[in-house]
Amino acid sequence: MIGHTSIDLENRFLTRHRATVESVNALLPPTAGEARERLALHVLHRALALVPEHVETRPLTHPANPGIPQGRLKMWVDLFPVGPELPPPVDITPRQPHKVVVYNVFDAPLQETSVVSREKMSDVYVKGWLQGTNYVQKTDIHYRCMDGDANFNWRLLFPVEVIETEQVMLVEYKEHPWSLTSTQLRRPPHLTLQLWDNDLISRDDYLSETTLDLCRLPKPAKNQDDVGPSQVPQMMAETDANSVAVTFLDDDTQSVNLFEAKRVYGYFPFIRVEEGVTQIAGKIEMELEVVSEEEAKLRPAGQGRDDPNMNPKLPEPDRPATSFLWITSPWKSFKHILWGCYKWYCITLVILFLLFLFLFLFFYSLPSATVDYMLGIY
Repeated sequence: MIGHTSIDLENRFLTRHRATVESVNALLPPTAGEARERLALHVLHRALALVPEHVETRPLTHPANPGIPQGRLKMWVDLFPVGPELPPPVDITPRQPHKVVVYNVFDAPLQETSVVSREKMSDVYVKGWLQGTNYVQKTDIHYRCMDGDANFNWRLLFPVEVIETEQVMLVEYKEHPWSLTSTQLRRPPHLTLQLWDNDLISRDDYLSETTLDLCRLPKPAKNQDDVGPSQVPQMMAETDANSVAVTFLDDDTQSVNLFEAKRVYGYFPFIRVEEGVTQIAGKIEMELEVVSEEEAKLRPAGQGRDDPNMNPKLPEPDRPATSFLWITSPWKSFKHILWGCYKWYCITLVILFLLFLFLFLFFYSLPSATVDYMLGIY
């Protein structure tokens, strides 16, 4: 034996706290109880991510080492009345993987100014990862985004093991490079997407970001005009000496559990903080989907637009002709940058060059032509 734990089932059944615990799972009326009690309940639900099954972590002990935990057991206990039928077992099999399709970005901040055309622009790309993991992915780059609208049609795939009943994901990592075994950690499934401006020589510039709790996604907007502050989960609490005022902005009616919905499509805001003020700095059109390992084999999908390009099939993005990397396309650089901005200057320069060439040849040949004329050669 490595360790053990004991649970008094009679105490669990007869405890006066059992009914109170059950009532916590019901919809909490905004006026029930004192403000401090409602705030505490809200923190228990949101910050600690409690679930209806009342998951508990119990230390395992051994008589030879009293008081020293020999491991921990994460579990819950269900008590059912005697009857012909019992509720179906809860499926706690981890689900994987997670798929994100980035279609378009709107109103992206324009970070740079073109040296030639003096226009505001950004070379935009999206970077994403699941918090707690080192698996970071990027889209391709929409070069010379001058109106804030960037097109991608890019698929990001994240392998993730999620225990839906606990609303957590499993993250494995090694504490040291020389560790022989991995440590498993439970974390809330938070997806972070960041908007960046690519620079050829210097470091890339951060533009904005969004962090989404996949168990409590803000409801996506149906179009980019409907994106607003209501999609940014917040909880504001104002405390003074006598009372507590609580405002709940992340109500369940305004959120979606991706692991229940399986697929969500719509528009979400990017945000950034400037001088202590949070503001919307871009909007992203994307689709989020979570599938099991078996479903992923039946409906394969490649990274980005790679094969197999399906589920869904992503065409090449419809980017304007001005979207290119100037150093690799000198002809496009001349056509869309120099010619577009300095066309009349170029035409004037060519005319002046031809006129100068004509005058140069005229005056260069004038002395010899004059001598030939005076000697009667012609």
